[in-house]
Amino acid sequence: MGDDTVILGAGVIGLATAYQLALAHRKTVNATTRPHGKIIVIERAAHITPAASGQATGGLGDFGFASGVADLGVLSYKLFQELALANGMKEFGFSESTIYRIIPDDFTSMPKPSDSWGPTPPVKQPLSALPDWVKTESHWSVQRMAGPPHASHLECKKLGVKFIFNANATSVQAAPGSRHFTSIQIKQQDRDPLSIPCRSLVIAAGPWSPNVFSTLFPHASSQLPMNSTASAGNHFRVRTPNWKPEDDQKGSQQVFFQSDVPGRQGLDITSFSGGELYVGGWGAEQEVLPELAEDVHAQPDEVERMMEIVKGYLMVPEGEELDVFAVGRCYRPLAEFGHPIVMKMEWELLGMDDTSQDRPLSAEQEDDLQDSRYGPGGLFLNTAHFDDGVTLSLGSGRVMSELLLGLPPSVDVSGLGLR
Repeated sequence: MGDDTVILGAGVIGLATAYQLALAHRKTVNATTRPHGKIIVIERAAHITPAASGQATGGLGDFGFASGVADLGVLSYKLFQELALANGMKEFGFSESTIYRIIPDDFTSMPKPSDSWGPTPPVKQPLSALPDWVKTESHWSVQRMAGPPHASHLECKKLGVKFIFNANATSVQAAPGSRHFTSIQIKQQDRDPLSIPCRSLVIAAGPWSPNVFSTLFPHASSQLPMNSTASAGNHFRVRTPNWKPEDDQKGSQQVFFQSDVPGRQGLDITSFSGGELYVGGWGAEQEVLPELAEDVHAQPDEVERMMEIVKGYLMVPEGEELDVFAVGRCYRPLAEFGHPIVMKMEWELLGMDDTSQDRPLSAEQEDDLQDSRYGPGGLFLNTAHFDDGVTLSLGSGRVMSELLLGLPPSVDVSGLGLR
């Protein structure tokens, strides 16, 4: 019986899971004569990171998480630092980051991010501490929320993983009496259906995870409690006004403006190397999640509103307009209970059609149930990371690889289930 693992979704969580599982296989390749199974990533789009993962700000940190996710966040940040050091900080696209918060003098509400968000309490700074691209106002109070070594910035690059693109999973099969899968059927564009061996299945499809789950397990007694319709946001990229190459030596800088933005909309601006600014944090008019990631588009009216407000915050030369070169919108995978889902699903909840549970098991089936050295098989969930997908990716991938292999997880994720 093969130990093949199929991962549904080539966003940053699916990529990190495949990457960490491949590393774990490599470490144990000489520990046993039993060969490792294949790792297969299936993506419905034509390329990796077609949705939020490919449009994220790229901010990283070891702070700002809810208590049940904090240990996972610290682990993930540590893994990013190690990976960047091993591959070269510049080549990896990893740079130190400093984060500021703007508060008007007459502001009386709760500021965002909150005082408890950073690794230490906010530190008051002079206006001159803000990046050169910010058009400062005398009535602002500036506070430093975080900086090195607690905050960094990542410019994501493609991982060397083999994928099946333009494909979606349609059904799964399990052997009678077993508690793992034997195969998964996929449909590719303009091709006949394909059956792939599969013992362990990981759903890492971001906001589309509930759709994938209900398609594969229509008789399940539990569903994924996610609703990403209200979690979408618009964003755009703009050339940094008056940028100079030496500005990159300052690292990435992020400024939160939402305490000053009219209507209490979210707005934060982050600098990228090479003279780019990422403008995000803005909401969106609610639209139902479309079937395909390629069908998610920016909302022109909302982007226009963003641009008008951002003009007031950037040092745009007189008579010039913002040099916008990319706009987008993405749905953040949000669970109704507000935390990621990183777990193995109980087999009994899947509603698999198996009328042979009372039949005696064969010797091979008994071995399958007993053999957990290379993972018990079954369904695993790695999704609902909301706006922390990139930040939590390596940690979630590491823990998921350990769950797949039947190993104790590096951090406690017992609180990241469906209950």
